[in-house]
Amino acid sequence: MAKEIRNWPIKNRADPNGWLTKILAWGQSHQVNDFYFLPGANDYVLKGQVKGRLELLDQLDNEFAQRVLAVIKYRADLNLAENRRPQLGRFDFEKIFVRVSTVGDFLGHESAVLRLVISNLSHLRWFDDGLWQDLIKTRPGSGLYVLAGPTGAGKTSTLYRLLEDWSVGQVVLTVEDPVEIYRSQYLQLQVNDQAGIDYQALIKVALRHRPDILVIGEIRDFKTAQAALQAALSGHLVLTTVHANSELAVLDRLEDLGLDRQLVGQALVKTVYQQLLVESGGGLAVVAGVASWQAGQVVNHLPYEDGYEKFIGRNR
Repeated sequence: MAKEIRNWPIKNRADPNGWLTKILAWGQSHQVNDFYFLPGANDYVLKGQVKGRLELLDQLDNEFAQRVLAVIKYRADLNLAENRRPQLGRFDFEKIFVRVSTVGDFLGHESAVLRLVISNLSHLRWFDDGLWQDLIKTRPGSGLYVLAGPTGAGKTSTLYRLLEDWSVGQVVLTVEDPVEIYRSQYLQLQVNDQAGIDYQALIKVALRHRPDILVIGEIRDFKTAQAALQAALSGHLVLTTVHANSELAVLDRLEDLGLDRQLVGQALVKTVYQQLLVESGGGLAVVAGVASWQAGQVVNHLPYEDGYEKFIGRNR
């Protein structure tokens, strides 16, 4: 419960906006990735993804929770009267921005997830710095470059850190849902399903701009995967993310989404699987496995399991 959590803000029923500000500040200082406002039978629970662990942070009575949700939706420019259909939005907070997702359950009880996204990428430390330096130095000229890992593993942050080194003198175009990290030097396009602007449509537009590097925020379905594959096969360097269980499982995952395995093999150049792990001192570090591909075959492989064993050995 909240009373067991150090420096957790005390609820002020008269000021839900002020309390929300305090928990967001707390989230920044305690490396929270996500806040979950979840309805229960008689009240709400607030959980947080704190340094990779899901923790119960607080319980809110329904009336106060509804007021906090209204503040969140107002800040994110969402429809205050809509509490059943899914809504997506974002708002700025200090040096980060907060991505908001809301949806109602079958009883009409609304839930919300707040993701805290840090634009300054200097906080993302790789456990094996030599591996990170090798990734920077081995930029392919074209092909499909895929970052994999669970939710909250820092895939998008890694992607943008690679771009910082690779984008000098290059035309970079991103297609994302939503744009998480704003960079004025890139042309960043955002999916808008309500307006009929999906990944596939934006990727077609993006290719007409002839980018040197095309970023596709996440491959979630066959259409997006197909568009990414076609862009890579046409000679572009395509960076993207996907949910897969290892660096080697990316090929199988793309095939599961409906892509032709042989065509994926022609396009795939590198796959990276990463997780954010908690160090003995309380900080976070990226542990990764990397596979380099050629014609559908692995030509170089640094398994995630090897990096994980080294990490555990140094953080006992």
